[in-house]
Amino acid sequence: MRNRLTRFLLGLGVGFACALGLLPAAPAALGQTDPDADKKTKIAALKQEKEQAVEQVKKIVNQPVTRYARVPGLKVTTFKPGWFHDGATKPDFNTVDVRKTQEFPYDPHPFVTSDLTPAAVFKGTDLEFNSMTKFFYSDRTVPKKKLTEPEMLEINRLYRIIGKCDTDIAALLMPTEEPAAAPANETESAPASPPNPPASFIKLKAALGIALVLVLYIIYRSFRRPA
Repeated sequence: MRNRLTRFLLGLGVGFACALGLLPAAPAALGQTDPDADKKTKIAALKQEKEQAVEQVKKIVNQPVTRYARVPGLKVTTFKPGWFHDGATKPDFNTVDVRKTQEFPYDPHPFVTSDLTPAAVFKGTDLEFNSMTKFFYSDRTVPKKKLTEPEMLEINRLYRIIGKCDTDIAALLMPTEEPAAAPANETESAPASPPNPPASFIKLKAALGIALVLVLYIIYRSFRRPA
């Protein structure tokens, strides 16, 4: 009985103390998500998805081409300087169709080489050039394999993934616009912030709190006296 009464009196005291502002308010509810952290997680996932698509494109575009040793008497056409000009156009990943930009400048020549690989030759019909895959040419000292229809369709699919990831990342990185301020109203004004309580009021609250603790302590001691 005494323990139950003690807990009741202590709870009553804490309640009064909170009401008087002597104890801090309860902490804010936990479990709230951080918008910035959530945004960073989404951006990281999109970057990873894009990188995986890029690596698959590079793997298709840079497939090795069969090379042959150059022997005396073999008719060979030499391309120079090198196989390709410097630079590359970045494809529009959302719309480009690499099937329409595939070129076959090597087809008329049975065997071709360049001044970069004079000892090796390649069959002209095995090769291609594509301005919309050149962006992903890893090694420009060798020619590129002629891609099949399914391979080019797969590149188109991967390009769409890259384009979508770029678009989504840009949207997440775009700063959020602040809402426009409401126009001032001549008849209404913004409510004034509540004034800070005067020092005398704070002292009064402290005195009431101390008195409350003393009263509770006296009551508690009276119940503990032996009958």
